[in-house]
Amino acid sequence: MEEVSLNIKQDQRQLPAFEGLFKAHYAALCTFAFDFVNRHELAEEIVQDTFLRIWERYDELDIRISAKAYLYRAVQNNCLNYIKQDRIRARYGHELLQQLESRITLMNMPAAPSPAERLEHSELEQMAEKAIGKLPPQCQDIFRLSRFEQLSYPEISRQLGISINTVKTQMTRALQRLRDELLPLLK
Repeated sequence: MEEVSLNIKQDQRQLPAFEGLFKAHYAALCTFAFDFVNRHELAEEIVQDTFLRIWERYDELDIRISAKAYLYRAVQNNCLNYIKQDRIRARYGHELLQQLESRITLMNMPAAPSPAERLEHSELEQMAEKAIGKLPPQCQDIFRLSRFEQLSYPEISRQLGISINTVKTQMTRALQRLRDELLPLLK
């Protein structure tokens, strides 16, 4: 396919030009995004969001480089932004989980708890266990080994026969899902 520079301001036939860009580059951009985020649905979502943002600003854009180069750079930037935001969410999810664990630990202290405290402790444990039970099996195993058996990521990796990166990814997903599940209940 011949690549031409795109000056959208001068193109009076905006919709056909935009549709042509979408059709010509969508599949390749999804593959490109997948290399960053390692999830097909997420890669497609990022590419679609990129095209949506371009369409919303279509009249204002004046792209002086090739459309292909512009699209790849835009998708790359959106992937990097997602990764950065995901790391922030994972960090806060980890902090929330530590707060929950601290609450449970405080409730397990040998002081004679009141019936209301025992009920709250029991409810918290049930909510946490229910949320953990909703995780995919491998994700559950990794989470339980890390949080309840205090194993390090390398130890979990060796025990389960998976890579450390898989352990990290699964823990990030577990913490994110638990945060999403438990945070509304704790407020």
